[in-house]
Parts: sequence; structure tokens; C-alpha cells
Amino acid sequence: MANSNWIRNLQMLVLGALLGGLFISSWVRPAATAQQSNPQANPATMQTDVARLKDIVPPNSHPMVEVGMFAANLWFAGEKKNWPLAGYYLNEMRNRIRWEVHLNPGPKGADGNPVDMQSIFDGIDNGTITQVRKSIDAKDGKQFADSYKHLLEDCYSCHKAALRPYLRPMVPVSGAQPIINLDPAATWPQ
Repeated sequence: MANSNWIRNLQMLVLGALLGGLFISSWVRPAATAQQSNPQANPATMQTDVARLKDIVPPNSHPMVEVGMFAANLWFAGEKKNWPLAGYYLNEMRNRIRWEVHLNPGPKGADGNPVDMQSIFDGIDNGTITQVRKSIDAKDGKQFADSYKHLLEDCYSCHKAALRPYLRPMVPVSGAQPIINLDPAATWPQ
């Protein structure tokens, strides 16, 4: 009896080793095949690839277009007192500003030297963005309107520092036709 258990355990060990070996060999083979089928990069193809990537990258202004859209939606969500949606738009707006700072961290200022956009963003992030967030958390419409306007003033200060004073933000009076219903009591669709 003990002998048959020993043989069965040995058979299970051999079967496990065979299955494990098959698994490992099937797992390693596609990676090795992929490495063989992809030719090594050479300087000529790398230059072509870099040129192609530069051609398809959106301009640095792309994140700021989204900042404007999210800032407008933030205003309308706050105006409708849809505080969860306002919080969402504030977060999205903040993330796009961070993206812009990452893409363009030091545009030339009036003196010709780079402007430290990260420091400007940090000040706004710790100042008026925090105030807007507090007004959303407090569900305070008056405080929201005031802090939102201060945020726009800070945004304009940043635009001026980056030599773009022609980008003058305003409290939106009408938005593009939104696909998101801003009414917190909306019942459709279900």
C-alpha cells in the first residue's frame, strides 16, 4: 500500500513537471518569436519614427482647451448645485493643468527667461483650487461663485506670466450643448 502511494506520488510529480515544462515553453516562445520578428532599430528608422511621432503629437495647447471645457462645466455644475459633478470637473480641470505644466514647464516670460510654471501651478493648486474644493464640499453656492471668480483671476495671472494676456478667462454665460445632464434631480435615462 505504501509502495503504491509512493508510485502515485512519483507519477504526479513527473506529470506536474511535464505540464510545467510545456507551460513555460509555450510562454517563452511567443516572446522569443516577437524579438526575432522585430528588427533592431537603426538610426535611420529611429529618425523616421521620431519624426512620425512629432507629427502626430497634439500641440501643447491641447490640455488647455480641455481645461477651458472642464472649467466651464465646473461653473454650470456648481450653478446647478450638482456638487458631485462639480467635484469631478474640478479634478479633471486640475489634472489637465498639471498635464500642461508637464508639457510646457518653462515658457519664456517678458524678460526672455523661462517662467516656472510648476511654482505658479502650486500656488494656484494650494490657493484658489483648494478654496473652490472647500466650497464644493460645503455645498455653498455663494462661496463657490466667489472662489471660482478668484480662480479665474489666478488663471489670468498665469496667462500673463506666460505672455498670453489675450487668453482672458470669464465666467461662462452659456456653454456648448452638454451631453451630461447637469440637473442633480434628473431621472432619465434610468
